[in-house]
Amino acid sequence: LSQIYMVVSQACWCGVDLFFVLSGFLITGILLDTKESPRFFRNFYVRRILRIFPLYYAVILWLFLQNPEFPGQVWYWCYLQNWGPVFGESTPPMVLQPFWSLAIEEQFYLLWPFAVWFLNRRSLGRFCGFLFLLSLISRCVARFQGVDVMTVYTVTLFRLDTLSAGALIAVWLRNPVLESFLNRRALTGLVIVVSGLLAVIAVDHGFYIDGRASQTIGYSLFAAASALLIALVVFKSMRSGFLSRLLENRVLRYFGNRSYAIYIFQMMVFIPVRKVYLTYWDVAGASPMRSVLAFCISVLLILILSEISWQCYEKQFLKLKRFFPREEHQDVVEVVVDSCAD
Repeated sequence: LSQIYMVVSQACWCGVDLFFVLSGFLITGILLDTKESPRFFRNFYVRRILRIFPLYYAVILWLFLQNPEFPGQVWYWCYLQNWGPVFGESTPPMVLQPFWSLAIEEQFYLLWPFAVWFLNRRSLGRFCGFLFLLSLISRCVARFQGVDVMTVYTVTLFRLDTLSAGALIAVWLRNPVLESFLNRRALTGLVIVVSGLLAVIAVDHGFYIDGRASQTIGYSLFAAASALLIALVVFKSMRSGFLSRLLENRVLRYFGNRSYAIYIFQMMVFIPVRKVYLTYWDVAGASPMRSVLAFCISVLLILILSEISWQCYEKQFLKLKRFFPREEHQDVVEVVVDSCAD
C-alpha cells in the first residue's frame, strides 16, 4: 500500500502547485472585481474564514486532543506550520504533513488583499512579476547554500512564484491590451515553457520534489505553464459553450466542494488503513491486488468522510455567506471561473 501511495505521490505532488496557481488566479480576480466595494475587506475575509476555518480548526483540535504533548502546536493554531522547520521545529507527524500548503494559502489570503487594495492594476502586475523572480532567485540561492530540500519545498518565500503567476494572469485578463496579447501568444508561450520543463526532467531524470533542477528552475517553469494553461482554458471557454458547460459539470462541482475535506482527511485515513494492511493482509507476503484493494478502500473512506463533513458541517457555515455577498460586476471571464472560486 505504501508503495502504491508513494508512486501516486511522486506523480501528483505538483497538483498542489497547480492549485496554488489556480488559487492566485481566482482570488486575485475576486479581489480586483470587488475592489470598489465599501465592504471589500470584511466580505472577503469573512467568506474565506467561513470556508477554511471550521474544518481546519475542528481537525487540529481533535488531533491535538489525541496527543496533547505534541510539540510546536502554536505553529498550527496560527497557520504558520510551514515556517516551523526554519526555526528548528521537528518534522511533523505524517498525519499533519499535508497541512503546510494550507498555511501558505492562508498567509496569501491574509496579505494579498492589501496588495490589491493599495496598488493599481499596472503596479500589481509588476509586483506579481517581482514576486515570481524573488521566489525563483531565493530558491536557487537556498538550494546552492544547502538549505534542506523540504524547507525549500514548503516555506512561503520559495513558493510565491505559483501564486504570483496565477495572479498575473488575472491582472492581464482585465486589461484589454494585455488580454489580446495573451490570447495571441499563450499557446506559443506554453510550448516554450513546456520545452524548458522537459529539459529539467531530462537533467533530473524525472520531475521530483527534491530534484536540483526541479527545485530551482523547474518549480517556476511549472508555475508558468500552469498559468498559461489557465489562460488558454479561459479563452477557449469564451469561444466554446462546451467548455463552459464542462466547467459547470455536476461531477466537477461535487468534487470541487469536497476537495478541501478530501485533502485534509487523506492522511487521517491512509495511516490507519496502512496499519491494518500491514498487520493482517501483508503477513503472508506482498500482493499487488491486496495493495490496490487497500488503496481503493482508503479512497472510498476519504470520500465518505468528505461527504459527511460537507453535508453535516461545512455547508452549514457556508450558508452564512449570504450575509457577506461579493459585490461585483461579472463579465465572461468571471462567469467561466466563478464555479471554482468558493
